[in-house]
Amino acid sequence: MPQFSCPKCGAALAVDPGTQIAKCQFCGTVTYVDRSEALFYYLLPFTIDEVKARGIFKRWTAGPSMAKELEHGCKITKIVKEFFPVFRFRRSVNKSEKVFVRPARGTTLPGMHNLEIPPGGEVIYDDKVSIGDARQIDPDISIGSYIGEMPGNAIDQALVYFPIYEMTYEFEGKRYDVVIDGSSGRVYSGPSPSRGSAQYMAVMGVSFVLGLIGGYLACSIHVLFIVLAAGGLFAGRYMAQQVVTKKPAPAVAGGGVAAGGSAAQAGEGASAPSDAQSGAPSDAGAQDAQTAETGAELEVNQ
Repeated sequence: MPQFSCPKCGAALAVDPGTQIAKCQFCGTVTYVDRSEALFYYLLPFTIDEVKARGIFKRWTAGPSMAKELEHGCKITKIVKEFFPVFRFRRSVNKSEKVFVRPARGTTLPGMHNLEIPPGGEVIYDDKVSIGDARQIDPDISIGSYIGEMPGNAIDQALVYFPIYEMTYEFEGKRYDVVIDGSSGRVYSGPSPSRGSAQYMAVMGVSFVLGLIGGYLACSIHVLFIVLAAGGLFAGRYMAQQVVTKKPAPAVAGGGVAAGGSAAQAGEGASAPSDAQSGAPSDAGAQDAQTAETGAELEVNQ
């Protein structure tokens, strides 16, 4: 009879013939006894009930890549809540830890090679754990069949019962299978009714072109707005400068100025005061002459 060791403390396990579940008498670890070795034995609980699973399925059927009438035209014919057995390998690869999951039972269900076990979410599967109304599927594959393909060095290995909803639905006379992860809600599907390739690609192509045109127009309008705004600012500044700047008046030809150069430099506004000023002394001289004559006449009469 092969000898088995506890995967946690390394102590020898007392395993009766035909027994697959053993408990270490030293550390109390519950193990699953494979054909070649003893493994950690875990169960990942359900966090999604059947009502939520049906809602997840309905939203999935309404996806953009699915057949147009699938959401309202399909009918669920079977839904089974079950724990599916998988092997979890924790390996050291290039000094970093990697986790690999492989099915422990032969199956054609989609996604069973791509399941993701959240770290720390599993519990030790012992007598204290209840599976409720879920069905437990027993493994029929030895872990040894996967050891050779695993990279790096082993850290630990475990058998984990993974929660899934196995669903079958009908659409337009055909049956399809889908699996919903009972812990995360992720959907795993095999071949499924989808939109016609040509029609789907045509719609996506038109949407892509319209998106490019919209983006180009948005960028162009934005740049044009900046250019017009900058041009308006410069034009406004120039016009404001023209309004507040005083221009010299044009020269008056033949303005009675003796020096031609002075006449050219004098403005129209300046020539008017000059004429007024030149006339003012002439009037004062006439008044002085008249006063002198009046004084002379008075002197003669005396």
